[in-house]
Parts: sequence; C-alpha cells; structure tokens
Amino acid sequence: MNTNNMIQLQQVSKYYDSAVAVDKIDLTINRGEFCVLVGTSGCGKSTTLRMINRLIPHSGGKILIESQEINTFNEQTLRRRIGYAIQNTGLFPHWDVARNIGTVPRLLNWPKDKIQSRIEALLALLNLPYHEFAHKYPHELSGGQAQRVGVARALAGDPDVLLMDEPFGALDPITRESLQNELLRIQQQIHKTIVFVTHDMDEALKLANHIVVMDQGKIIQQATPYELLLNPVNEFVSQLLGGEDRGLKQAGLMSVGDFMRPIPPTPISTDQSSARVKPQDTLRLALSIMLWHQVETLDVMLNDCCVGQISLQQIMQAKPHASFN
Repeated sequence: MNTNNMIQLQQVSKYYDSAVAVDKIDLTINRGEFCVLVGTSGCGKSTTLRMINRLIPHSGGKILIESQEINTFNEQTLRRRIGYAIQNTGLFPHWDVARNIGTVPRLLNWPKDKIQSRIEALLALLNLPYHEFAHKYPHELSGGQAQRVGVARALAGDPDVLLMDEPFGALDPITRESLQNELLRIQQQIHKTIVFVTHDMDEALKLANHIVVMDQGKIIQQATPYELLLNPVNEFVSQLLGGEDRGLKQAGLMSVGDFMRPIPPTPISTDQSSARVKPQDTLRLALSIMLWHQVETLDVMLNDCCVGQISLQQIMQAKPHASFN
C-alpha cells in the first residue's frame, strides 16, 4: 500500500441510462498534490469530481480515499472529511460569514472556543479581517469576498481533501487572477490535496502540479504542466493548450529569478527606468515588457535595488530545471 496515495480512481465509470458520462478512467492523486481536471464542457470533469465525495454515485469501478473504498464510509462522515467549494459559493444567505464558516465544525461537535479560533484563523488566512467581515451577510460581500468565504468554509473542518468545481468561473478577470494567487499562497501553507475543475487551460497551467485532460468521458492525457506543453499527446490537447501559443504558456510557467544574471544589489531610483521586472515575475511577462519598451534587457528589481538582469537571449534559451513541476 502506497501511503502517499490520497485518492485513487480505478476503472471508474458513470452512466445515465445509455449515455456514458465517464468511461473507465484510472487516476491517482497523491497527498498534497494540486490536481486540475480540465476539458471542454460536457467532458466529464465535474461528474468525476462529484463522484469523489459521493454527490454523484459511480456506476462502476472503485474510488478509494487513503486506500479505503468510499462506499464503505458513512456518507456524512465522508463529506465532512472532504471540503467542497463551488462557483456560486453555496453560502447560506440568512447566516453571517462567521456562522457560514463554522458550519462543518459545528456538525463535528467542536467546542465553541475551537470553532471561534478556527473562524478567526481562516479569515486571517483569506485576508478577510475578522472585525470587518465576520458579521456581514453574503449579500453584503463582493463576488471575490464571497468566494473567499466559500473557500474558508470548505477548509473549516480541516479536511484531508479539497474539491473545487470551477470556483472562480463567474468572476471578472482581475478578481479571478487575485483569487488564483491567493489559493496558491494558501496551498503553500496548508498543503492540502486539492482537486480543481476548470475549462480554462491558463488557470490549470497556473495552479496545477498535475493536470488531467478529459474529453468525452475519458482521460486523454495527464502530466505536469510543463510536460503537457512540451508533449501534447494529440491535436485535441495541443489545441486546448493554445496551439502555437504553447511557447508563451511555457514562458508563463518559469520565473525571472530562476534565469536572470544576478548582480550585487544596487539601489536604483524609481524614475531611472520603467522597463523592469521582479524575480517572481514570469518570463512571459518579461518578454511582454521587452516588446512594449523595445528593449532586449531588463533590470530585475527587489526592494528598490537592482539584483540582476534578464535578457531576451536568456529567455529564448530558458529550459526548466529538473525539479520543475
């Protein structure tokens, strides 16, 4: 038994009368992994997600959580072990934020002081100050704030697994990018096993360390983001990745700091040059700034100091390190 395996799907299928929604898929998701299911509408990705916590029963095969078949769990016990966040948040409109977040801990009969501490900790983690947001109602929140509360509620019972079904799909691009960055920051701290559904390949490439491409109920390819970009298995995957745009998407997975030429930190005033990047910026952003300013070299800035330079040639020659996901 591999103790690193958190979720296993073995020849899993879902049928609706004579229609096949999911067709004999095999998938292993390791502990702490961020796995994204991606594909066009109707490909079976949301059905697959919902079978994991038995919101939809599977028709065939086995689904295991930590090597235990999900049908052997009490249904409510299983769902309380698995956090679930959806696109419309699913918040109870007549409950305030604090009560919404505390839903699962109350069902688990946590002591009141533990529930209160958990609510405060999660609001802090999601950058929602307790004194400002705890007693607001869902209708008083922006879309991005409501989605953060939805994520906090999904995490409230400290679940082993977090399922997320297109949670940012209805948000505007700026809010969506902000929440993607927030989710990555949170995952670096909590290291949950996350299964995330999206139809947006850019979102999948940004968030995942394991991407599963689905089409017509089948898994077409699964790989790390870089492996997927480098070796799409067929024309469908290639087009889903953006076709000839794959090179830019690859540059979007690599950071300036990994490829810059470092120099001793040198203070530079903010008005000396606007053609600059930060170490955490992507090579794709660096290339865009070069094109906009018509330059071939950028200063790399950290805390008002130039700490390196990145050139067009370095970007053209960039290859991921062995540890790249």
